[in-house]
Amino acid sequence: MKIVINILKAVELIITSIWGIIFGILTPIALMGGGLVDETIANHFVLKLWLINSVVFYITGTVIVMLKHYKIALCFHTVGMIISIVIYGIFRGIYSERGIAEQSPAQLYMPIIFVFFLTLAIAIIANRDKIKEHLNSSREKKYEAAPSVLGGEYSMEIPEKKKRKGKK
Repeated sequence: MKIVINILKAVELIITSIWGIIFGILTPIALMGGGLVDETIANHFVLKLWLINSVVFYITGTVIVMLKHYKIALCFHTVGMIISIVIYGIFRGIYSERGIAEQSPAQLYMPIIFVFFLTLAIAIIANRDKIKEHLNSSREKKYEAAPSVLGGEYSMEIPEKKKRKGKK
């Protein structure tokens, strides 16, 4: 399983390098500084959110995956995926209210959501034994016998009455 995890880590590193660094950092900086898009879009907060999302949640999350803290990385990538979907919605709103056809730069970073699914797969494979153990213990608890009131292992013995001395 270590080989599979290492292969998935390599794929995640490549995807994060391409979409996280090139399209996640350099593209928003180019859109903010260059004359590539309308001035109102270049100064819009969504480009700053896109930049922060790429740096904090995707690149940092991938570094955490490489350090073998899979659950923490999964949390980072989950938040990053949610923010990516929000950014996509904001871009669609900006372009639809301007009446511009789909020329949104939002499609450049949407494949970064695939990193979330890679991290999820890595976390599941790495914690496979713990998951099996948890499922088995919950199954055993489910089928564990309840104490019986009729006797058996959990029966309660009734003590005999003690005879009082002096009275017959």
